[in-house]
Amino acid sequence: MNYKRLQSVAEEAARMAGSFLRLMSFKDLQMFRKGVGDVTTNFDLESERLIKNHILMHFPGHTLQAEESASEDQLSTETVTWFIDPLDGTKAFLRGNLAFVCMSIAAWDETGLLAGVVYNPFTDMLYSTAKDNSVFLNGSILPPPRVHHLSEARLLVDFSKQISDDLKKELAVADLDGIIGRSYRLGGGISQHLMLIAQGTLHGGIFWGIGRKGKFWDIAAATLILEQLGIKITTLEGKSVHPTDTIFDQLVIASPSLHKELLEWVEKLKTKYS
Repeated sequence: MNYKRLQSVAEEAARMAGSFLRLMSFKDLQMFRKGVGDVTTNFDLESERLIKNHILMHFPGHTLQAEESASEDQLSTETVTWFIDPLDGTKAFLRGNLAFVCMSIAAWDETGLLAGVVYNPFTDMLYSTAKDNSVFLNGSILPPPRVHHLSEARLLVDFSKQISDDLKKELAVADLDGIIGRSYRLGGGISQHLMLIAQGTLHGGIFWGIGRKGKFWDIAAATLILEQLGIKITTLEGKSVHPTDTIFDQLVIASPSLHKELLEWVEKLKTKYS
């Protein structure tokens, strides 16, 4: 299979949908509620339509799993499945926080992830890769991350307001306690956050949710990009993520040595607050 062609088509689809988003006016915005605390817009829907149509024009036999039109069908093991988030960070988009908005497009088959693209059309930063290939940021190769220890690392630390208050406090002040170098908590789309780790702005991250949020399309492209850079992304238990998982809001992300330190810290916290 030509992985680079998958990557190229994903890049084209992302740029096409991104051009649409940049040209749209907020006066044309229509908002719809999908559930408690969850919204979508006509911009999400049109971005998804453009991406899907472009992929199917090149690969009519492939299947699609997209945020605004996903089916509950079992994953096919006979063809490529595309995981699409057409506007990751819709709430940030509605607030005008465009630095943390992106789209995520990934191709997958039974052997694993094949190609992935994360694109922020408002900053024009496109991260892309294919299986067994380098990772590119706007056409330039991203280098692998430098090695950092936990006590000096800049970490994204994100947690649900529904976890225990004691655990929230310990996560929030970990840098003040000298456990980690510096912690950051940011709003917006998760894929854009993970790209800060890919490019070396941050050295790793912990997402400590309650196991009820997220889908594979949220992190599919970012997962391949990170893995191609040698960065591990796992559950809080250290297991690899997979499309059939049901939990995508409990994650540990870092290069191998830092990832090991993070898992040890997570285990201590789980023991302390279980």
